Amino acid sequence: MAHLIIKHHRPYQIVAIAIVISLVISTTLWFLLDESHWSYIKTRVSIGQESKRLWSENRDLVTENKRLREQAIMLERTAQIDSQVAAELHEEMKKLQDEIYTLKGELEFYQAIMTATSSTPGLSIQGMQIDRLPLDNNYRFKLILTHVAKSDKVAEGTVEISLEGLQNGVAKILNITDVVLNPVMDLSFNFKNFKRFEGNIMLPEGFAPHRVIVRLQPKDTKLSKIKRVFDWSEMLG
Repeated sequence: MAHLIIKHHRPYQIVAIAIVISLVISTTLWFLLDESHWSYIKTRVSIGQESKRLWSENRDLVTENKRLREQAIMLERTAQIDSQVAAELHEEMKKLQDEIYTLKGELEFYQAIMTATSSTPGLSIQGMQIDRLPLDNNYRFKLILTHVAKSDKVAEGTVEISLEGLQNGVAKILNITDVVLNPVMDLSFNFKNFKRFEGNIMLPEGFAPHRVIVRLQPKDTKLSKIKRVFDWSEMLG
């Protein structure tokens, strides 16, 4: 009976032995391959870490390069702005100097008029000034009339301005209304103490002015006309 039981269980023993042998073989193969396998995995991990480090460094370099490029552009713009600001300041200073020179000339002009007015009673042609404009043959004139009287009476009348000179070597007289650039210029006056006429004129090509003649025609016919002659070069100077 016992012999039959043992005989009955032999196939299971054979299976168990086969499994054990298979495990032994697998374990042996695993140990044989273990060193190269882990070495491969270690190499892959190392390569991945190096790639990550290089990628991080590359990203940092790209960022730094972008920052330096932006800084270079900003410095270049700053240099351009500084140069532009310096040029603008130089131009502004030049304009201010020109304005100061002009205002100084006008101040001297009006101071001379006020000095003359104090000793010149009645209606008078006190002064005339000519300024050269940037365009060729273009000028600006100022004519000052004064009226000094003890009463409150006003001065009324009209003014006539003529330019005497040479047109291509031939004597010629121009009326201010023929060369003035103002569309409509009123040459009448009605004032109590002080009157200024001014405007821009453009002289004809080839005309060389020598003198300016100013005549006042009072509205009161009992009063005589007033005339004064100005030298062009002296007014322009």
